[in-house]
Amino acid sequence: MTEFGRRAFLKGGTSSVIVASMLPHLALAASGAGGVMDGRVLVNTCIGPMRLIKEGGKVVGVEALPQVGEPWVLIDSMPDRLYNRARVRAPAVRRDFLEKREASDRTGRGSGDFVEVSWDEALNLVAEELERVKTTYGNASLHRGKSSWASNHAHFYKTESLLQRFLNQYGGCAEFFGNYSNQAISEIMPTVAWGATVASDWPVVRDNAKLVVIWGANPAVTTRILSGRYMTAAWLGLKESPIEVIVIDPVRSETAQSLDARWVPVRPNTDTALALGMMHTLYTENLHDAAFLEDYTYGFDTFLPYLTGEQDGQPKSAEWAAEITGVPADTIRELVRKMQGTRTQIVSGWSIQRQHHGEQGPWALAAFAAMLGQIGLPGGGINFGMNYGDIGFPRADMPSVGGTPRGSNAIPDPFPIACLTDAYLNPGKVIQCKGRDITYPDIRLVYTSGGNQFTHHQDTNLVVKAFQAPETIIVQDPWWTPSAKFADIVLPAASDLERNDLGQVINLILGSHAAVDPQFQSRTDYDILSDLADRLGFGSDYTEGKSEMDWVRMLYDEARGMSKTVEMPDFDTFWEGESLIEFPMGKGDVVQLADFREDPLLNPLGTATGLFEFVSPTVAKMGYDEDCPAHPTWLEPVEWRGSAQADTYPLQMVSAHSMYRLHSQMCNTDARKHYAVSDREPVTINSEDAAARGIQSGDIVRIFNDRGQVLAGAVVTDGIMPGTICLHEGAWYDPVQGGTLGSLDKYGSPNVLTREEPRTSRFAQATIAGTAIVQVEKYEEPAPAVTAFDPAV
Repeated sequence: MTEFGRRAFLKGGTSSVIVASMLPHLALAASGAGGVMDGRVLVNTCIGPMRLIKEGGKVVGVEALPQVGEPWVLIDSMPDRLYNRARVRAPAVRRDFLEKREASDRTGRGSGDFVEVSWDEALNLVAEELERVKTTYGNASLHRGKSSWASNHAHFYKTESLLQRFLNQYGGCAEFFGNYSNQAISEIMPTVAWGATVASDWPVVRDNAKLVVIWGANPAVTTRILSGRYMTAAWLGLKESPIEVIVIDPVRSETAQSLDARWVPVRPNTDTALALGMMHTLYTENLHDAAFLEDYTYGFDTFLPYLTGEQDGQPKSAEWAAEITGVPADTIRELVRKMQGTRTQIVSGWSIQRQHHGEQGPWALAAFAAMLGQIGLPGGGINFGMNYGDIGFPRADMPSVGGTPRGSNAIPDPFPIACLTDAYLNPGKVIQCKGRDITYPDIRLVYTSGGNQFTHHQDTNLVVKAFQAPETIIVQDPWWTPSAKFADIVLPAASDLERNDLGQVINLILGSHAAVDPQFQSRTDYDILSDLADRLGFGSDYTEGKSEMDWVRMLYDEARGMSKTVEMPDFDTFWEGESLIEFPMGKGDVVQLADFREDPLLNPLGTATGLFEFVSPTVAKMGYDEDCPAHPTWLEPVEWRGSAQADTYPLQMVSAHSMYRLHSQMCNTDARKHYAVSDREPVTINSEDAAARGIQSGDIVRIFNDRGQVLAGAVVTDGIMPGTICLHEGAWYDPVQGGTLGSLDKYGSPNVLTREEPRTSRFAQATIAGTAIVQVEKYEEPAPAVTAFDPAV
């Protein structure tokens, strides 16, 4: 985006048409053997595109790419990430596995007893294990581990696609479906309303909304995740606008602080109750839009007896909601009147659905928005995506860059990713998910490329136990992550700075050049899997006779053939030149659900009735009344401040995104200097809760419940609701005794404390990472040294 176009997007106005950028003022590196010579190298990384500065053949610095917005401090840690001490320098095999193979002691996984071997020995071992398991148990006993975030922004080098292509051509494997981010909302919203990430263009909100309510979202952090840093700037620009901003959140987030917004603290896991209290206020004060409910919704009259209490004797009043949520009843009523009295855009995050009964929160918030009646109006309604990545950025008219073709998987019946450890531990178990039975496979071999389940999945001690079930675990990764340390075979993969690829970010298509050759003994994922395919007899099918650059060229040529607004140069000119093409930004005039509001008969929603559903016939038919009823319902979480266990574990834990990581990526870099406390992950605790425990900022504390225990560094503040702590997700698991269940985590990974079971409900079977209660105490013993970022060998 040109500077004029950027200003127009952020502040209003009309942008000129943008053509392919050539940026002649930048001194660029030329391609050559072994990567590139000294100069600036354009790369597309897990956190977005940037230019790396090389001197003496080494990456020594980073230059932000102006087309993707303001610089992010995290990019400065890219050189350390490349040369990090946690790099896997050579193929390695767990010593006991090398000697005994499938008969090895699996409880030794995580102990760190590895032996370096040659590539030939390592790949022969992988091929032999794949053949053994396939021959003995069948392809359904092979499983590809989750790895999508490892190659964020990649197209050819999307590691899960490369590995899935390999396993599909080998006869298939057991697969999962869904994600940890928004599985519950992705299942419930299209069923009862609209798509989970449907949103207006940002200029529509900026120019028409008078009030923006940010509910359980932190766009100042999460817009950065998918290189949406223009959206970050757009959000932060609200501080200088006449739009009023209210943040409803247990934490006074970076967004609330940056915008100096009004903060309304709410207890975790109580969003449904708050939304119901707001709906009750709208109805009893006759502030609801009866005409909108009549024309655009289904089932309101059936839902109403529950809301008023006629059905169960409990009106869902502001007083009732206040007792549950901690938001005073007068505040609830005042918020409702304010939102009803002006053009209001509600922006909700995905945190409200990573909870027990997580389908209910988004459904209830959408129902509240329907009662307000502003859905489909410019600057009004509700969305569940504008807080994330570049959602809301006016869509450019540009071709979509493809990726590595996976082929088809011959093994049916994937299971939900949130059920991972349950599946590993209980082969043959049958679960219900959205009206159908799913049978867990008998998984004997797990192969993961770039994933880190030991930080990504819930209930880490259960993950430790589950990782003792398969006979063989293979991890392909650039770094000694916690998951790599629990593997049998570790293959050193090149990072995204050491391979060539094509990227597409916001309104850009760009070439991602290998800044350096693969470091140490690492090899690219394509090289590794091509070699393995050769050993297993299908190498020519896997590669189709193409090199890495042949695939990149093919993807570019496909996109070039679809381009309508910009004449893309031939591949050689593109690759040897700036490797950057900028497409015109969209008009910015898309109004979420405007067509539905204009004519719901001609433009129905994708629900069973074509309308927004207060009561869903589809959900009702499944008969999940206990955990996912047919209308938005307050159901007590399995654990929260109101449960019996709260006497022992009185603090609710939230595990928000960190400003300084992409999930667990970058945790092993010098970015920690910006946030670590006493060399640990920081935990935010309210000053009243801290004083009651004799805790001060900088103290090392032990956080624990009946699932595990971690150490962390205390940050005492009034910027978090009393009774709540925040320990950011993505911290690397660092047990005192690797492989030992219940071992103290020395660094502070929140998933040691979260639950895997139950999931949200039988409807979505999604994660409930946000449902966790804990206790905190000052750690009085000498603190063990952090070793999370040390190599295993």
